[in-house]
Amino acid sequence: MKKRMNQLVCSTALLALLTVSPGIGSAASYTVQQNDTLWIIGNKYSTTAGNLKKLNSLTSDSISVGQKLVVPDPPEFKATSVLPNDTMWKIAQRHSVPLNKLLAANPQTNPNNIWTGLGIRIPKKPDQYLNGVFPLAKGSFTPFSNSYADARTWSSEGSVARTHEGVDVLADKGTAVYSAMAGTIVKAGWNELGGWRVTIQVDDHTEFYYAHLSKYAANIKEGVKVTAGQLIGYVGSSGYGPEGTEGKFVTHLHFGIYKRTPAYHAVDPYLYLKWWAL
Repeated sequence: MKKRMNQLVCSTALLALLTVSPGIGSAASYTVQQNDTLWIIGNKYSTTAGNLKKLNSLTSDSISVGQKLVVPDPPEFKATSVLPNDTMWKIAQRHSVPLNKLLAANPQTNPNNIWTGLGIRIPKKPDQYLNGVFPLAKGSFTPFSNSYADARTWSSEGSVARTHEGVDVLADKGTAVYSAMAGTIVKAGWNELGGWRVTIQVDDHTEFYYAHLSKYAANIKEGVKVTAGQLIGYVGSSGYGPEGTEGKFVTHLHFGIYKRTPAYHAVDPYLYLKWWAL
């Protein structure tokens, strides 16, 4: 049975020019690029095609290159406005975020040319693991949206609805995967859903989960301690069947976070990933 992963369509569209209206943080303007669809644009901004149609009063899914669309600000940012005599450094200090992450969150803004009232995006900080490493190198993955809690249907018993317990990041097969935090490998090997996967305990209460690998890096096995940024494996499409199954979905990294207390459960990793990616 093939995995249904509409949200994992790989866009070849160029990243669009994003401009935030001064003083307005709830929406932005997006210029439609070649090969764009409402679904692709929605994926970039963590929204749906239906929501984009409502925001722009569209009566069909048809869009054209160069068309301007209103898009919501991604949920990993909050909005603010430049104050008199502000600098980007002052804004970073005021909001307690590193300057490099503030600049990365506002690539369309010239830090040497800001003015009172200009809209600025402040990256939202996760409540833990601020020094984590994004598990894929910059430039090696496709821009991603939040697929946590999306519906999934595959199981060994057939089509059974379940909730997706991580975020999927598209990348080519063989792309290097790195440990986001230091920790100890508590699980490695084949999993019917996750394929070749690695689970790393990063503290007494938390495990990070990396799934659908094509292969492991050297000496990746249970009981081994790893450091943040250490190579642990390579992106693939393994899983959804007996050992060795691959190719039932596009190649990607599935990243999950699990808490061990009070009962073992998944938590949304999206904000952590977006923070680390800046």
